[in-house]
Amino acid sequence: MKKLIGVIVVVLVLAAGFVGAAYWSGQQAERWYKDALAEGSKHPNVKMNVVRYERGLFSSKATTRFQLVLGEGGDANMPDLSFSTREDIYHGPLPLAGWGVPGVPMALTGAVVRQTLDPESSAWTRELAKLYGSQEPLVAIAQVGFDGASNTRITMPPLTLNNVEDLQSFNFAGLQGQFQVAPRGTAVQGGMTVASLEAVGKSGGEGQPAAGPKVNLRDLAVTLNQRKGAFDLMFGDSSFKVGELRVQDPSSGAPVVFADLGMNATAALHPQNPQQVNVEALFKAGKITVDPWSGTGSMKLAFHNLDGATVGQLQQWQQKMAVKPDDPQALEELLKLVKTLLRGKPEFVLDTQAKLAQGDWQGKLTLNFQDYGDIDPAQNPAGLLSALQKGLAEISVSKTLAETVLVGIAKEQFQAQAEEGSEQAGEQAMQDMAAQQVAQQIQSMMAAGFVRLDGDRYESTARFEGGKLFVNDKEIPLGSMVGADAGMTDEMPLEPDGGAGEETPQR
Repeated sequence: MKKLIGVIVVVLVLAAGFVGAAYWSGQQAERWYKDALAEGSKHPNVKMNVVRYERGLFSSKATTRFQLVLGEGGDANMPDLSFSTREDIYHGPLPLAGWGVPGVPMALTGAVVRQTLDPESSAWTRELAKLYGSQEPLVAIAQVGFDGASNTRITMPPLTLNNVEDLQSFNFAGLQGQFQVAPRGTAVQGGMTVASLEAVGKSGGEGQPAAGPKVNLRDLAVTLNQRKGAFDLMFGDSSFKVGELRVQDPSSGAPVVFADLGMNATAALHPQNPQQVNVEALFKAGKITVDPWSGTGSMKLAFHNLDGATVGQLQQWQQKMAVKPDDPQALEELLKLVKTLLRGKPEFVLDTQAKLAQGDWQGKLTLNFQDYGDIDPAQNPAGLLSALQKGLAEISVSKTLAETVLVGIAKEQFQAQAEEGSEQAGEQAMQDMAAQQVAQQIQSMMAAGFVRLDGDRYESTARFEGGKLFVNDKEIPLGSMVGADAGMTDEMPLEPDGGAGEETPQR
């Protein structure tokens, strides 16, 4: 009997301990949930609000409203993408209240949060729920540790539709994602993938192709690997990749194809100056086909020598503006931050390259900035030009590619003029007029020294330094750009020294 009483006492103590732990876990889960919302609400384009939070002993329920803010005051032409989610929060140390719920792990943890879309929260969630029928369109399950760290799995099930509204067919392979977030959001790592998506629209009607516009997406992947460091900024990599994106309209002929699309963004401390930050983003396309163009291309954006503390303050300013967009002191605060940023002499680099069937292109722009001094930008906006310390722009494009692009633009202009007027001209006549006009324009620019022909390539270099602008080493007076108030009345020369009668040398 004494042994039985002892066992009962032990069981009661354990039960009381489990209940107490569940109660404590519930408090911690609510705190984690609200901290996560506060962190997410720092993004200027997202507002998160707690609609309700009902905390129980072993589990809690919550509803969260997400409002997407696109532009100041929103855009009346943009659809309302706001929505709500429902959260079932199962308290630790063992989430027994979630026993039998799909995806809820039975392991020692602080809490498990199962998040789903509220189908009645907006027009698009109602439509999505209708399409998925008995399936939940989106499920996110977060396992939250006792320290606040979380491991979240996100899934969207596959979806196949036929003859629904404007779609003839729709095949979505589903979405899979997993993200690990460190305590207090100090690091985030993970990714999300979509194997394929195909959508075929309905035909426009009688006499039209059997199928309408078609979109194919294959092998989409998003990855994050970032950690919070100096100045409370996130450093690391983030990337976005698409194996292939194909868009085809049967009425327009050849499809538009982008293959091996990629974007990689990196933020890191300046290697020579730990007070500054470098941010770079690279966009690449392994294959581009847009009739009649085909080839590869890339674009690199880089910001160097950014004062880390000021970048952090600019983020705080942006978050403040999301809450108080009409703050009368906002512009003054922004100008002060920009001025502080310029003291570090930041650098901006834009590097573009393209290799097409019609030729290739290379272009690079480098701008170096500095403090613009004691001017008042509100009284003298033109004085902001002094913030540019120096700049260099270099362009090299194959002759065939440049002339093809320019002739195409000129031809479109002639066609637009013909449509507005009563004059009619044949296709070949417009092509010949466009080619003649472009040839004259290029010759004039070469005669003025703005463009050089080196073999089969057009090249040009613009350099700004010491308040002076040079194009191909020829100084271009800035009076016409700055205005008569600056005391300069010289006009930009259209011919090189010596007159237009001199023959332009070609190398």
